[in-house]
Amino acid sequence: MTIRTIIDQILAYHPDLGSQRTCDVVIGSNPDVECTGILISIAPTIEIIRKAIDSGANFIFVHEPTFYSGYDDESDWLAGNDVYEEKLKWITDHGIVIFRDHDHMHAHKPDAIFHYVFKQLGWSEYQVPSDRLDYIFRLPETTLGDLARQVKQALGLDTIRLIGNLDAQVSTVGFVGHLLPNQESNWSTNDQVIAAGDCDVVIPGEIVEWTLPLYIRDAALLGKNKGMILPGHFLLEEAGLRWAVEWLRPLVRADLPITFISVGDLFRYL
Repeated sequence: MTIRTIIDQILAYHPDLGSQRTCDVVIGSNPDVECTGILISIAPTIEIIRKAIDSGANFIFVHEPTFYSGYDDESDWLAGNDVYEEKLKWITDHGIVIFRDHDHMHAHKPDAIFHYVFKQLGWSEYQVPSDRLDYIFRLPETTLGDLARQVKQALGLDTIRLIGNLDAQVSTVGFVGHLLPNQESNWSTNDQVIAAGDCDVVIPGEIVEWTLPLYIRDAALLGKNKGMILPGHFLLEEAGLRWAVEWLRPLVRADLPITFISVGDLFRYL
């Protein structure tokens, strides 16, 4: 079974996005070769590439970019950069093919990342309808500190960041993907700040500290039961990759090795 055949099977499993441009591209070597094994991870870091080589797998299936930008097929801006060129050489010299499955995974019904994030957290039964934030859950009442510990344990984290009073009584939790400023919202995530009023706790993917995090901090200092829990983008979404074998296995040859490897926390703490 060639790598290209597997990629075609993956795309057939997902919704057809038609002519819409996506960031779901093939990077590296020739995909028209027999697949020797699949390594799944949130992103193809150098460590992940080395582990694929050591394990004999020539196909890396990921959700995030290889080359530090939204579109891996636009890498001319990195020409002459030693990190880019050395990483590309590791990939091509060892016959590694990388497929980024991002837009198709999020377009899947249910979302092929967050469906499994919530399954990992054990929260699926608590989801309630929302037309303001991406996802909202009404959990049994607990404290912000205990909720953060629950998220930390469920995601297998060593550390977790949070904003707010650890003893605050909380129940309603909202998820937002990216707290990124944009011109349409006056360089702020105004709608998300207002929508946060519906929730006791917000769990974002990425943050800009002077938007919703600052609002949550002020709310907590004013005695409101408000908090924010920050696992980090990769550590949150990689739960979706941990479960990818559940839907990927039926699409490939039964004896083909499939292994998930965590990238872990990008940050170190002193």
